[in-house]
Amino acid sequence: MGKRARRDLATLALATLTLAALAAAPAIGAQKNEAAPSRPLLAAGTDTNDARSYYAYGLQTVYDKPSEAVRGFYWASRINPTSGEELYALYTASLLAMSNSDMTAYYDFFAKKRKPEFLALDTLLFRAYTINPFLYPNFEHTMIRRRIEAEVLAENPGMDRVRLNEMMLRYTNATRFAADMEYADGRLSEALSSYAKELEYRGWSKKQRAFVIGDIHARRAHIFYSLGNLDSARVEMTAAVTAMRERDTSYAVILYRSKAVYEQSLGMIFERQNQADSAHAAYGTALEEDLAYYPAHTKIAQLQLAKGDTTGALTELDLAAQLQPNDVVAHYAYAVALVTAGRDAAAAAQLRTAIADDPYYVAPHLLLARIADVEQYTQDAVSEYQQYAALASKSDPNLPFVKGRLSALATTVSSTPATTPATP
Repeated sequence: MGKRARRDLATLALATLTLAALAAAPAIGAQKNEAAPSRPLLAAGTDTNDARSYYAYGLQTVYDKPSEAVRGFYWASRINPTSGEELYALYTASLLAMSNSDMTAYYDFFAKKRKPEFLALDTLLFRAYTINPFLYPNFEHTMIRRRIEAEVLAENPGMDRVRLNEMMLRYTNATRFAADMEYADGRLSEALSSYAKELEYRGWSKKQRAFVIGDIHARRAHIFYSLGNLDSARVEMTAAVTAMRERDTSYAVILYRSKAVYEQSLGMIFERQNQADSAHAAYGTALEEDLAYYPAHTKIAQLQLAKGDTTGALTELDLAAQLQPNDVVAHYAYAVALVTAGRDAAAAAQLRTAIADDPYYVAPHLLLARIADVEQYTQDAVSEYQQYAALASKSDPNLPFVKGRLSALATTVSSTPATTPATP
């Protein structure tokens, strides 16, 4: 490989690592045995390779046809597994499609045993928060109204609509729901005030208070983080972690309210404050709380790469990929780091694993094509470039380059004998 080709490949790898793989903790790819819903039929002329098209479809249908929205959000998350928002939307649509009785049962977090489908939804939301612990709960107001409606109708199945609306209005104005509604509606100052009142509320039982207090501090931290008030965000998230530690271990543990997620949030706050050592310590504490919490390995790797410690970063990314073998973005992030270290064969193996788990995620196709291209495995390069061109959205900025390489390699394919890249 020529020096210029190697430099170009490393540049591409670093750019994609920054913009895609390490912008957030990685998503978990679709399981190979997962029964995928069929793709929704989009309007004529819509770009069916663009995750945003399916997300928009979900937004259009989530209130009236939540089962349809599930299909849209699912495919948005398959095409773009780096976004927590798509998974959060999929979680929301799945809940909205529930029956009243299931909806009520889902929110009974003190139940001794949760249904498998409820645990699957908990995991889905957990995945969303590992990607972006500070994701904005824009569907919260809809979920609150649906939850109240389900609980009221479960107790009063014959209630007429007028009376139901009165009950819903009364409950949504209650302090606990009011804060969440204000947050979801973007009334952040009001939400902060309402959450502060909740912290002062003494009407909860000891068990109830232990369950919600950490979540309230975390919500306040999220708001301060979005407002850029990082000192207050740090104070609130630290309080959330403390509250979680003080909670009786016999109480139910909800995945997305875990100490590991909160420690990751704290680490991200430190990063924004340019306190790399404190961020590293927070991610390390997340791993102490949960040894299998792979996003912390990815975040530590990001810090190590920033310091030029490629060896340490590779170790962390390898651990992340092993802990979540079906996580396509974890494999992609690891591959990118391997390319920057000059280990193309090992990177190619990680990329093939990612593609096998989720062929709709286009980034691995492009990097694998570039590796084959610079290593002069022309037929393999053409195959992956073709896959990328077939799967990329019309607005993809890499498409002109890919089409240019396909055109340049077209004559080479017919005159070059087939070769196979070296195995790692």
